[in-house]
Amino acid sequence: MNIHHLNIGIIHSLVGKNDGVSIVIDQTVNAMVDYLDVELGNIFFLAAHTSPRFNAVTDEVFWHKNDIHKTIIKGFNENPPDDLEPMILEHANYAKEVIKKWVNENEIDLIISHNTSHPYNFITAVGLGLYFEELKAQNYVWPKQLVWWHDSYMERDLFSQPNPVIKKYLKYLPGTYVDGIVCINNQQVDMAKKVFSQFNNRRLDQFFKDRVVIIPNTNSIDWPWEEMDWTENDIVYPPQNNYNDTFLEDIGLIEAIKKEGFMLEDTIILLQHTRVVPRKKIEVALDFAYMLEQKFKENGTNKCLALVVSGHSGDEQVAYKKFLWEYYHKKKIKNPDSHVVLIFGEGHILSHRDIIVDRKYYKFAEIPQVIAAHNGLASYFSEIEGFGNNLLEVIASGLPAVINKYDVYKTDIEQYGFHLPAVEDNQLNEEVVEEAYKILTDPVYHNKVVKHNLEVLYRNLEHRIIADKLRPLITKLFTQIIN
Repeated sequence: MNIHHLNIGIIHSLVGKNDGVSIVIDQTVNAMVDYLDVELGNIFFLAAHTSPRFNAVTDEVFWHKNDIHKTIIKGFNENPPDDLEPMILEHANYAKEVIKKWVNENEIDLIISHNTSHPYNFITAVGLGLYFEELKAQNYVWPKQLVWWHDSYMERDLFSQPNPVIKKYLKYLPGTYVDGIVCINNQQVDMAKKVFSQFNNRRLDQFFKDRVVIIPNTNSIDWPWEEMDWTENDIVYPPQNNYNDTFLEDIGLIEAIKKEGFMLEDTIILLQHTRVVPRKKIEVALDFAYMLEQKFKENGTNKCLALVVSGHSGDEQVAYKKFLWEYYHKKKIKNPDSHVVLIFGEGHILSHRDIIVDRKYYKFAEIPQVIAAHNGLASYFSEIEGFGNNLLEVIASGLPAVINKYDVYKTDIEQYGFHLPAVEDNQLNEEVVEEAYKILTDPVYHNKVVKHNLEVLYRNLEHRIIADKLRPLITKLFTQIIN
């Protein structure tokens, strides 16, 4: 079956932004256009907020931080207020009508709904469920729906005790009426089976055999790494451009290290290329910065350690950024002779380059390449990840990384053989500090590590994998009947 003629609709709270799901959405769009011959004009978006693009419709009902979603998340495990269910139905029915209009106006054949297994997209998931229930009642089998399962309430302790009202609507997260599921790791397949079993779906065995695939996060390598001379004594990094020359100054890093009495050439930059949410364990990256600074001192060199956080804060309704500032200041007091600075770059970073009223904004995806050019190192001490999109992004940028071996890393990523200094259960130790120190101080070893990781990434997790997995799945959605 040729799928290039299909009109494909993509739904998520955000499109074209810096969050992991938005990044995957753009990766899938590129894969469909580049490898499946889908015309870009045949792809439509429905979201709360999008970057500027064609064929996009926005509505606040899909915003994961609107009032109804804040109410749902805050009271997920608590006794529900009397008006919770009427509020859910009001907003979900409105979402249903928006979806219906969007599908009809654009003659959409396939809806790809992203992360509708997660409570942060609760209203979107219920709205979609109501929409498809309405279609089924009228014996319609079109459009088809493919759910991209990035995360779910089953993967977070925060959502382990849903109240009776919430529990009533969990059948829509993501809903057992769906025509196919894309999971990003092996563990999610078992979770999806539990959902389908719970709601008495009779097509279970065949559905999971033919309509469920695992498509891991992927990343392309967008610089001529294969043409570089990896044997030289200087570190190899992606070609730089003039636009990004002012990044470190604009985010305040240059001023901060000067206050510590250092110049840029005497500074080691650690990049935390993630959002500012608790499960990223950024406080561990701070602890690591202090340990790494001490390692340089032990070897007779004074260095300033700068931890740069590139992602945005404010998600998951937790004051985590405030906690990190307090944690950092306590560390400073306890270590008065140390020189570690903490920089949040979110005030100058967007999903795209822009200049607004003389304020320069930098593209999120380019930041690892900038840090790679300064012989930096990425920190990735996450305790929970659906896969590891930002980890792949720093690897693709030629930036070495030090990590915590979270569960999905151990089950789905470690098998590929990346060279990443690692700890388990975020227990920092001398070995991981020593390995990081060697990468930072030995250019030949640095290049060997970076080149190896690029080869592993290209061989196993490049964007073409998305197309290879999607083509047969989408074909089955439209040609195979499951009773």
